[in-house]
Amino acid sequence: MEAETHRYGKLEWLFYIVVLPLLFTALLSGIILQFLGVDVTGKIASGAKQIPGVSYLFPSEEQAMPVTAEAEEQQKQELNDQMQALESENKQLEEDLTKKNAEIDRLKKQVDSLKKAKEGDPGAGASATSVEPKTVDPLTEQANVYAEMSSSKAAAIMVELSASEAKRILDKMNSEQKASILEKMEPAIAAQILAAK
Repeated sequence: MEAETHRYGKLEWLFYIVVLPLLFTALLSGIILQFLGVDVTGKIASGAKQIPGVSYLFPSEEQAMPVTAEAEEQQKQELNDQMQALESENKQLEEDLTKKNAEIDRLKKQVDSLKKAKEGDPGAGASATSVEPKTVDPLTEQANVYAEMSSSKAAAIMVELSASEAKRILDKMNSEQKASILEKMEPAIAAQILAAK
């Protein structure tokens, strides 16, 4: 019997000695990398999508992640809730602004009426506030008006007056009322009023 020796051809030798060990090594490396957290399959799929003729085998991204009607409705509901919250906040801010503007207008009218009353216009004070008979000193009357206001509002108005005028009005008040109004003013302005003659 003759022993038949089989000689490998160049292509067989290339396949058994080079290609198969390389495929085995690549497969084993891919499995190890996948276990270590590297997205090997994703990278291979993205590379295969670039090859013409192979790309139709992989689903497109829109098909891969279908948006359900529930998720879409939930997003719409969340957006509607946010919009309603913003609208209600906007309405509240507009109402606050209207109230503040009304308060500012009222205080301006009161300041104007007090200035006119100070200048001696007898009809001006009576139209804005109820004025007692003429026997009452106008400065005492103004001091009573400021004393009835909150101290922060009275301080805001008195800052607009001249220092001597504010000093004369403060002199007609008791010390508690003076202190509460002066503490609401800036220190420099309060010092000017107290130093006025």
